[in-house]
Amino acid sequence: MVLLDSNIFVIDRFFPRDAHFATNREFLDSLSTREAGISTFTLMELCGIASFNLTPKDLRLWLYSFPTVYPIRILDPWGIGAEASSPWLSQFLVDLTDKISRKMSFGDAVLLREAERYGVEAIITWNTKDFLRRTTIPVRTPATYLQHLS
Repeated sequence: MVLLDSNIFVIDRFFPRDAHFATNREFLDSLSTREAGISTFTLMELCGIASFNLTPKDLRLWLYSFPTVYPIRILDPWGIGAEASSPWLSQFLVDLTDKISRKMSFGDAVLLREAERYGVEAIITWNTKDFLRRTTIPVRTPATYLQHLS
C-alpha cells in the first residue's frame, strides 16, 4: 500500500492547469489496480482546504464517502482501537512532537507518523522535499511512482 498526500487530490480537483495535472491524473487513474490510502487526518486537512471551493453537498461527500470519489482506503489513526483514547492521545502527541522537532509541518508530521505506523511501501506527494532526510520510507512523486512500477 502507498499513502497519499493531500496535494494529489488538490491538484486533481482544483488545478487542471497545473504542470503536474496530466501525470497526477494518470497516477490517480492507476489506483484502481493498486492499494492506496489516505489517513483520516490527511482527509480532514484536505476537506479543510477544499471547503473554500466545494459545495456543502460535495464537501459532505468527501468527508463521509471519499472512497466513492477516489478508489482509496481511509486509514483510521494507527492504534486508536487498540488503546483507550487518553493513552493513545499521549503517544500520538509524543510521536508528533518527534516529527515536528525535525522541522515538519503538523500535516506532514501526521502523514509521516501514519505512514511509519502502517508500514507503507511509499509516500506519494508532489512535495517530496518535505520528507527529505526525515524517513526511510521511499517518498515519490506520482510521476516517479508510475516509472517505478514500469
